[in-house]
Order: sequence, then structure tokens, then C-alpha cells
Amino acid sequence: MHKHQLFIVLMVCLAIATMNMAIAGVTGTVLFRADFENDKGDNDLAKWVPDNKGQIWKVEDFPGSGKGLNQTVEGCGISGNTPLPGTEEFSDGIIQLDMSWKDDDSWGVILRQSAADKGYLVVFGYNETPAVIVALLDEGCAETGKCLDQTGCENGGKEMVQKEHGLFKIGDDGKGTGTQDLSVAYTGVIEAKGDSIKVWYHERGKAKGDPVVEITDTTHKKGQVGVWHESQGNCMIDNVVVRTFDADTAVDAEDKLATSWAAIRSAY
Repeated sequence: MHKHQLFIVLMVCLAIATMNMAIAGVTGTVLFRADFENDKGDNDLAKWVPDNKGQIWKVEDFPGSGKGLNQTVEGCGISGNTPLPGTEEFSDGIIQLDMSWKDDDSWGVILRQSAADKGYLVVFGYNETPAVIVALLDEGCAETGKCLDQTGCENGGKEMVQKEHGLFKIGDDGKGTGTQDLSVAYTGVIEAKGDSIKVWYHERGKAKGDPVVEITDTTHKKGQVGVWHESQGNCMIDNVVVRTFDADTAVDAEDKLATSWAAIRSAY
């Protein structure tokens, strides 16, 4: 091969390698993705191991999007976190999930958790506490087997911030009036970027609007993500995604019925 031809081949190889690196930088990484339409990958219930042994997950029908995951038992004593494998090094990125209720208590997400009492808790409150809460595990918030009021992490206690989300009317008793029949699904989205944490909470399929909560804090930089629940029984989650920024979440269209991953991604 002549030197000129060899030079051209080397330049083409270099261009391809550079393009592949650029694509990798754009698409990012999906750390965890579960839609529960089959038992493959992160849908496998063997990967959903709660810290609280009293908690029981079960795959059932989720409103408007095929299958979802039901938290089947109730009571403060079974409150707790389910760590998501593969997210141990999560630092900056997007966490999102769909939620539906047959009870009045809260769903939540734990992020950047490096120890049992090190990390953040983001609460997507429902009728009992119709607000978004951000709190530190360091303050005893999200303690296994306890509700938020038992740890002093809501309504002016040890939480960092608590703000009403305005998703539905609030009754004279201060409680929300959201449905409790699994007929409505809501999407929760968390953006963690450096010392900034932003939280969106909206009815699925509707515009997300502005963040309900936005805080700046430098306490925790990196750690695992988990799905936390407070007491509620027969409430469900679906379309759980943990990803770096600009990660591709496309999957086979046949795997997801009423909802496509493109729509899930556009929720953020």
C-alpha cells in the first residue's frame, strides 16, 4: 500500500473514532430503566430488593401504560427504600418515574446515597401531605419503618424545603383531594446537576411547567438512587428511569403499550 493510501486510511479511521466518541458524549448513559412489561433487565423483581423486609412488590396493571409495580402492603412500619442496582455512582443526571395512588401517603426518591444516613430524599407528596419535600438522610429522614411525621421531616420540621405542588385542591383540613383509585398517573422528575437539585411534579401527559422546588446544596456529590415509599398500600409506580443528561431511552415499541419511551423522555 502506498504511503498516500495508508495516510487516507488512517485519517478515515481517526474520523470514525472521533465521531463515535462524540456520539457517546451526546447519548450519555442509562443507568436504570424499568417499565415492567416483561421480566427482563431492570424489570426483574429480583433486582427490586427493599431495605424493609415487610415491603412486597408485585407487577400489576398500571393506568394507561401496560404493567407497573404495586407496593402491596400498608403501614408506617413497612416504609422504606428500594435501592436501584447500577446507580451506585450516580452524580449528575435525571431521575423520573410515573406514580399512581390508592392511598393518601407519599412516594419518594433517594439519591446520592453513600450510607444509610447520607444522601437526599425527595418526596412526591399526595393527599396526606400535598407537597414536594427535599430532606437530608443525615437528619434521620427516610428512616426505615417510619413515616415522615415520626422522624420530624415534614410540615416545618427537619426538611430542607417543603412546598405545595398545587396538583389538586386542598380541603379545609389541609389535605389533598386527589383520586385514590389508580385512575390518574403523575410524573415526578428530578434533575441533579452539581449543587443544584430541581424537582418537577405534574399529571402525566401534561406540560411540566416550572420546577416545584429548586435548591442549592453541596452536602452530597455522589451515591445510589432508590425508590422510597411512605406507608401507602396498593399504590403503583411505572417507567422508572435513571440516566445521565441526554441519554437515549428508546426501546422496542412493542415492549411499551400505551406509552412510548419517547413520550417518557419528553416528560423531562
